[in-house]
Amino acid sequence: MAKPIYVAAIDFGTTYSGYSFSVSEPGTEPKDVKIFSNQIWHAGTGNMASLRTPTCLLLSKDRKLTVFGYEAEEKYADIVLEGKVDDYYFFHRFKMHLHNKENITLNMVLKDVRGQPLPAIDVFSLSIKALKDHLDKTVRIQNNVLDDRTTKWVLTVPAIWTDTAKQFMRKSAEQAGISRDMLTIALEPEAASMYCQTFPSPGCKEIMEIGSRYMVVDLGGGTIDVTVHEKNPDGTLKEVTKASGNGCGGTSIDNEFIQLFDSIFEGSFMKSLKSEFPESYLFLLRNIDNIKKVFQPEQKEKVNLRFPYALRDLCWSLYGKSIEQVINSSTQRSYIDLFTDKIRIGPMLVKSLFPTTCTTIISVIQSVLQQERVPNISTILLVGGFSECKMIQNAIVTAFPNLNIFVQEDPALVVLKGAVLFGYKPDFISSRISRYTYGIRVKLPFDETIHDRERKQMFEGKTYCNNIFKPFMNINTRIPLGHTIEKLYTTHSKSGCLYQVYYTDRENVKYTDTGECTEMGKINIHFQNPDCKKRQMKVVFNFGDTELSVTVVDLEEKTEEREFFEIQR
Repeated sequence: MAKPIYVAAIDFGTTYSGYSFSVSEPGTEPKDVKIFSNQIWHAGTGNMASLRTPTCLLLSKDRKLTVFGYEAEEKYADIVLEGKVDDYYFFHRFKMHLHNKENITLNMVLKDVRGQPLPAIDVFSLSIKALKDHLDKTVRIQNNVLDDRTTKWVLTVPAIWTDTAKQFMRKSAEQAGISRDMLTIALEPEAASMYCQTFPSPGCKEIMEIGSRYMVVDLGGGTIDVTVHEKNPDGTLKEVTKASGNGCGGTSIDNEFIQLFDSIFEGSFMKSLKSEFPESYLFLLRNIDNIKKVFQPEQKEKVNLRFPYALRDLCWSLYGKSIEQVINSSTQRSYIDLFTDKIRIGPMLVKSLFPTTCTTIISVIQSVLQQERVPNISTILLVGGFSECKMIQNAIVTAFPNLNIFVQEDPALVVLKGAVLFGYKPDFISSRISRYTYGIRVKLPFDETIHDRERKQMFEGKTYCNNIFKPFMNINTRIPLGHTIEKLYTTHSKSGCLYQVYYTDRENVKYTDTGECTEMGKINIHFQNPDCKKRQMKVVFNFGDTELSVTVVDLEEKTEEREFFEIQR
């Protein structure tokens, strides 16, 4: 009897993270896969339970994992009260660092809520390990064991992330104890689309029709991912256009609320609250998160935002005034009043916090719809936790009245559950569109008609031009699953050679050192039997999957090895 297949998926989000898993017999169809998720992430002080937990990490001073998620929030609050903050690190909502940073290296650092630095690779890997360990405990209770040698692991990332950001997440997962060979990187909108194809919501059956084209708008906590899929005759999907998006997810509304509070309470009030009363700060963010989801476009009633008692203490310590006095002297006083433990905010003021985010999201969707390769779109599928926001839903429906707008059931869990399905059927996306032009850095004989004169260099009596960007894959190229590109390179090195691969989203890039392209990583080739003669190496670039990898073939020794790229240190 064939052994069952175990798949475990981790959805590592900006604001919330979680995991799902499944145990299925070989050959099981995706629609028959039973997906299990942890349902006991408890927030003690908030008196709530959730299928996902906040993405926050508490570490001891010796960098040992203490707790993750809701427990980390609450334990750190106790640590602050006990005056022991110098003995710990607390990281909160740090995933966007990989989206915002252009030069991602293994040596880059993150700063915790108090500005204490730690290597980013440690913060990410320990967070993944915390989720992995929690998952292990959950399945053991159910008499299952996730054997690291046989369990397929799936880790989700935004489709709009750079290749180096994806590599960083892979390295983090490997450092967390997940074997490289058993790890698959899944793109969030693809996982969501696969789940919606497998378990479509009522009223959204048209995306199931062969030849149908629809847009997937993944509205997450940090990023928005927009792509278009087409249903193939064999039931798989193909990407119609490369993923687009930006960092204007749900936290952009949180930031608007934070700026509002800073304007009401003067200066960097929220920064002080975050550092001196972290539990109160996180409590406030949870309430903001709930308000931004349920606030209605036509709402006439004031919004009741529960505030922690620490707000009163902070007002006295910073300004020598009561919270009532501070609010009454604010320029926003006509829109705000207090009632017991609630700040009541007028609907017009709340509504004013949404237009920038709504406009940005609509602009991204519009830019995709206007592309030549995206005709005949009739449906927009909204997924991700931020798609629950009624203001965002209304803005999209209003902006695109001729399109069918659907919000998938349980949109916050669609990516997570779809990642499990992706682990069973990673070939569900039959082709993708290249987001970049990829090339290698080479040295070529100098050509005065092509190369810049100042780049002319002499080597062994001949003139050369260094740092030339030589493309082997162009942006917007359709890439079938499993597509490969073979290149032959000659080396004079005795023991091996090193090739540097770059990528760019710009046109007509000539050189690698002008700031127009980014180093993706290095290919280190080591010879088994080194000698002094020239050797030809075949490098096979493996495209079509969610990650670019290479297979290096030593034509003389008849050996080959598949590798992912080495990120810079």
